[in-house]
Amino acid sequence: MEADSDRTDFDRIDELHQTDMRASQERDYLTLRSLLSDDFVMLPPGGELIRGRAAVDASFAKMGSVELPTDVLEYRFDWKEVRVLGDYAFEWGYIRGAERDRKTGEVSTSMHHVMRILQRQADGRWKVHRSIWNEAARPKAH
Repeated sequence: MEADSDRTDFDRIDELHQTDMRASQERDYLTLRSLLSDDFVMLPPGGELIRGRAAVDASFAKMGSVELPTDVLEYRFDWKEVRVLGDYAFEWGYIRGAERDRKTGEVSTSMHHVMRILQRQADGRWKVHRSIWNEAARPKAH
């Protein structure tokens, strides 16, 4: 096993991505919250911005208290660019997902554009610092 100091920023960012995808699929809001900086800002499509520890904690508590009508079948990132600039990194790409309606069994898919700014923490881990996304257009049939 490699020493922690031998791990690159990209290894640590990939660890963040893997944990994020797994926790999102499992709707593990405690783990998801741990991946965000304390002064995180979220700009969700069509919604109110969420800024800071208290607002993020309240948002995740609300999501965790509601029984959702679907099961997440897939939640994965398709990053097109990840760049490290000192203690910050930016990344953009897609979030691809699939959910099954618990009542009907119908499966729906989604694809979103996403852009995030990451922040290196004092211990070397990376956390999501800023996040914005919107629905991506469906590819046109030829």
